[in-house]
Amino acid sequence: MLVAVNFHYVRPSFDAPHPSIHGLTPPQFEAQLGVLSQAGIFVSASEVRERVRGGKLPERSILITFDDGLREQFDHALPVLNKLGIPALFFINTAPNVEERVLTVHQIHLLRSVVSPAGFLAMLQRAAATKGIEMGGDVPADLARAQYPYDTEEAARLKYLLNACLTEVQRSVLADQCFAEVFPGREAKMACELYMDPGQIRALEGSIGSHTHAHLALGLIGEAAARSEIESSMTYLEGWLGRRPFAVSYPYGSREICTKRVGELAAASGADFAFTMERAANRIFASPHHLTRIDCNDAPGGKSCKFGPEELFDALPEPSWFPN
Repeated sequence: MLVAVNFHYVRPSFDAPHPSIHGLTPPQFEAQLGVLSQAGIFVSASEVRERVRGGKLPERSILITFDDGLREQFDHALPVLNKLGIPALFFINTAPNVEERVLTVHQIHLLRSVVSPAGFLAMLQRAAATKGIEMGGDVPADLARAQYPYDTEEAARLKYLLNACLTEVQRSVLADQCFAEVFPGREAKMACELYMDPGQIRALEGSIGSHTHAHLALGLIGEAAARSEIESSMTYLEGWLGRRPFAVSYPYGSREICTKRVGELAAASGADFAFTMERAANRIFASPHHLTRIDCNDAPGGKSCKFGPEELFDALPEPSWFPN
């Protein structure tokens, strides 16, 4: 059985420069890995690949993963992993290096770090008016709270509006305009500071997967665009690494994004397996392009976990999106 645990931000301090971005400090990350070590045995991406191909894994296997290819993962998480001898799999978006830009998802993170939810909403409304985009009405508090339980109600409403009420194109257009207003002329430099560069990616060869090119919601953008998102990322990574990655994680990871067809596109790109964000354990690997993962907050040692490490493999349900 395999439980994959996903992380994003690991940085020395969350007081500055972006205090609204949630994550872990290196000591907190190390402490959570210590708790997880009581639950099972850490395995590598190559070991998961062998299991998908018909091999075996330890009965209680844990895979550590990271999304978005953030530079702080290389600078602050990797030393902790190396110190403890724990393998991990890093999923990379290629657009930041190829196009020298900040992904829409991170534009929003960075804007939220310096603009209040009310101020951000007002900025979005101004941008929408200039672009002729209909923003919609007020967001129900219960829906926002269910989707974003770790945020304040005001912040949850803002995030729900951005991520659930706007199309991918609308969100990108509005975020671009707001980002240019708050961080004028700084995008290329900020992208360089925020993401791993090709040299750092090469240093992780063997532990690199694709998180697509530009972090788009694959199941919602049409088949041609989804195929391009996966294939272009795999091609760029192959150029940097000298070999094609064998794993994909789907941005956002929700059910409507990780469709059966999206899984087929990942397989066609050469990926042996791919991850959703369905909160479940992987037991029989019948759907290797729809493997499940849990957020680090929901894992033992995380801030919202309701069970101890000894219960991890029994507490997680069977996958329900796809037989696995």
